[in-house]
Amino acid sequence: MSRFLSLCLAMCGAAGLVSSVLAQASKTDAHSILEKAAEGQQIEISLGQLAAQRAVNERVKEFGQQMVEDHKKASQQVEQLAMKQGVQLSPGLSRERREKVNKLSQLSGHAFDRAYMDYILEDHETIVEEFQRLVKTVQDQDIQQWITAMLPTLQTHREKAHKVKYSLQTSP
Repeated sequence: MSRFLSLCLAMCGAAGLVSSVLAQASKTDAHSILEKAAEGQQIEISLGQLAAQRAVNERVKEFGQQMVEDHKKASQQVEQLAMKQGVQLSPGLSRERREKVNKLSQLSGHAFDRAYMDYILEDHETIVEEFQRLVKTVQDQDIQQWITAMLPTLQTHREKAHKVKYSLQTSP
């Protein structure tokens, strides 16, 4: 009987450990998602501002301005989610993202327009795929709701980026 009791206690302890690990993994996933989302908003805002200032094509300028507006709203939402989750977001961009901003900021004219739209299109292709995956797998309900709400905006950005990029290829 005591052997059975010992086994039960050990299993309960293991179950508690597993649930603790799963809870921590869920928090880590939430932390990771919010960190990536915050940085994603920051680069979209920075590059959108750059496009609004530097682009020579009016459609690229307008697209950049729209990106700034939409991603500032999304950034505020991410900050609110992070506060609610108790997640301290890292300020600024990663080295890789800073290098991307610096690289684009050195371009001008049509070269800037093409490089900016190429980046935005590739980025939004990736993020739409990632959000479609996350909406099915993320455990945190608040983050899942935010991803679900953001997905149509990101899909619209992707479609508009396709159109703007195509217009650059067909214009003289």
